Amino acid sequence: MIDKNFYLENLSAFDILIEDEDRKEAEKVIFRVFSMLQRDKIWLRDIATEEEIFEEDAELLAEVEQELKELDEKYEFRFDEFYKLVQQEMKKIQSTSNKNLVEDNDFDEDDDTFDDEDEDELDDFNEDFEIEDEDEDLYDEDEEDEENDALSHLSDEEIDLVPEYILASAKTRFNYPEFLASFPVADEEFVEEQFLFPVIAGKAFGETDTEIAENMHSTFMTLGYQIEMSDLMKMIEQKGKELGLEILAFKVASDSLRQGARPTAVVEQISQLLKP
Repeated sequence: MIDKNFYLENLSAFDILIEDEDRKEAEKVIFRVFSMLQRDKIWLRDIATEEEIFEEDAELLAEVEQELKELDEKYEFRFDEFYKLVQQEMKKIQSTSNKNLVEDNDFDEDDDTFDDEDEDELDDFNEDFEIEDEDEDLYDEDEEDEENDALSHLSDEEIDLVPEYILASAKTRFNYPEFLASFPVADEEFVEEQFLFPVIAGKAFGETDTEIAENMHSTFMTLGYQIEMSDLMKMIEQKGKELGLEILAFKVASDSLRQGARPTAVVEQISQLLKP
């Protein structure tokens, strides 16, 4: 499924950032659009079924591609060179993978069963795989530690400036008083911390509606609040559409904080993006 909102929101964000002469952040946004465009083109051409293909999707991708071409000519992003480098790296990975597959294939041409030597090699492979998994877990932990280190010099009050600003903006995108009154738990702090913020942060980090709902539902149950998963999914889907700018702002803010920007500067940066 082509996400039209993704393109509209990110292209709008690019316009704002480039006007503010923030070339670095503008490049991040526009290369994200370029990468998504390549993925969607492959999906539309090679993967989507006839029932999933809509004329407006193809038109949207063509329009985005044309706009990127014009931006490339104006700002010299050199998308073609970037794409060639990506393709070269993919070919290297595929070539290495194929080579390893051939080297590891010890089947006899007339016998497709494992012999004892093959079984020993399979055990060795499984042991290696387990080690790799452990290394991957360590890598994830290192990433998390690096992120914590990047924010360690900031006080809780400083860090809170960013989510508080984004939440304040989010509550202007829909009828918040009415939503609060209809929510199963009519407590403003609960709705902000246990619903709105998890939706914004979850979508910003690429979580699916189902993943967000499952985590949220578990929290609700732990705190003693009852809500149907189907109702929760509907609310998350709706708020995901209404809070597109806040989700994008959270992405930009998270990147900036990890790179060492001060929260006050980040708030000023995303304020341009979240203007009514």
